[in-house]
This record gives sequence, C-alpha cells and structure tokens, in this order.
Amino acid sequence: MMKQLDLEGLKRIELEILDVVVKFCDEHEINYCLGGGTLIGAIRHKGFIPWDDDIDLMMLRPDYDKFTELFNKYNTRYRFNTPENDPEYKRYCGRVLDTKTILYDDKWKSNIYVDIFCWDNAPNDDKALKRMFCCKKFYWYFYRLQFRAITSVPKGNILRKVSVLFLCMFMKILTFLVIPENYFAKKMNSNARKYMHEDTKRVGNFLGIQQIVVSRKAFDSFIDAEFEGKIYNIPVGYDEILRTLYGDYMQLPPEEDRVAHHEFKAYINE
Repeated sequence: MMKQLDLEGLKRIELEILDVVVKFCDEHEINYCLGGGTLIGAIRHKGFIPWDDDIDLMMLRPDYDKFTELFNKYNTRYRFNTPENDPEYKRYCGRVLDTKTILYDDKWKSNIYVDIFCWDNAPNDDKALKRMFCCKKFYWYFYRLQFRAITSVPKGNILRKVSVLFLCMFMKILTFLVIPENYFAKKMNSNARKYMHEDTKRVGNFLGIQQIVVSRKAFDSFIDAEFEGKIYNIPVGYDEILRTLYGDYMQLPPEEDRVAHHEFKAYINE
C-alpha cells in the first residue's frame, strides 16, 4: 500500500538513505562528504537549510568509481544509478534511490534519492581547463535540450518559444531514432574523466551548470560536522568550496528566495 509523504516524511527517507550510504562507505573505506546546500546546512544550520528539500554528497573520482562498482552488489532496496551503469538513467550525476518509494519531482517519476556529485581532476594549465569546460558546456546544452524535450515548456518571446520547441522536437525525434537519451550525460562524464590519471593541483565539478574549480587540498582530509543531530564528514576546505560555489554562504538569501528547489509528490510502499 502506497502512503503519501509530506515534506518532513520526504526528509526522513532522505536521511535514511544518507545513513545507508555513510555506513557502506565506512565499511568499504570510501571517502564521502556533504556537499552543496547540505554542506551549507551543516555549517550554517546544523541540519537542512529550512527551505531545502534534498541531500547532496560529494566524492572524488576514485571513491566515486569504487562506490559505483560495489554499492549495488550489496544492496537490494537501495540502488545507485549513473548514466554509465544504467542505460535507462537520464540524469548526469549519480543518485542513490530508495526503491520502496516513488517520487514525482519536477515532472520526473523517480524514487526518493540522495545525489552524489563527482569531483574530477582539473588540468593545471588554464587553457586546457577552458577547453574542458567548453566541452562540458557543449554536452550540457544538448543534454538540457533532450531534458526539455521531455519535461518542460520554453519561456520567453514567441520567437524563442518557437525556436526551442522546434529544437526540442528535433532532438526528441533524433533521440528516438539515433541517440540514446543518456548519450550526452555519458559524454559529460567521459569529458570529466579526461585527467583522471594525471597528478593535478586542482579538482572540479564538470557535471553541473556552474564552472567550479578548487585546490586539491580542499579534499585532502575530512572533519566532523553536525547535520540533523548526527555527525558526518565535510571536506577540510569547505570554506573554499562553498565560497567558490555561493560566495558569502553565511549570508541568508532574501526572503523571496527562501523557497524549496523542487515541487514533489512522494510515496512509500508500506
């Protein structure tokens, strides 16, 4: 029997997923840390940002690949999906899903999840880094075009709406005939791996909208931080990471921006 969850119920399931991931990582010597809004929440609120509704983790590529290889071998209820291990998975970053749940999130049907963002080696040479980001932006554009073809209505003036609708329709037809729906997500991941075997001084997140690079030292070690009454890992260079991502992250945003990122309907099979 499916039971609908409110926001607090959704957060409770996300915290359960988080604890499953953390326990697994501890048992298999995999480094993880809180990331994104979850990292801000731990530093600024010792828990969820009051208007936030999801959980983000970060891993460096070696730990991310080890987690990808092992997690699904030891779990049945919880599954880790990436565009590289599931041809039906369309998102660009990995997600740990609770298969006893259903989530309708931003017009997608999924399960309740925790995102894991992979950080990859960034080249020491600025020109090489720029080329890497250009490739990411190219694949990201077409990924978003495929995504919009499935989920959203274009905004703007009539010319832009017609142009975007035409491109979305073209991509939808092309995807159906030739290109797998996760093709560009896989290409973004392939681009992100480009320097994985080189010793670099920087790491970056090459799988999102923002162009983000920080020193490798930011992930040299991990320290404890409280989140919703429990202790989790955060990177020793959390300040550098958060300032690169958000600027003055300790400053609360204007009240009109204090809203949840997603619209959802969540259910659990009890």
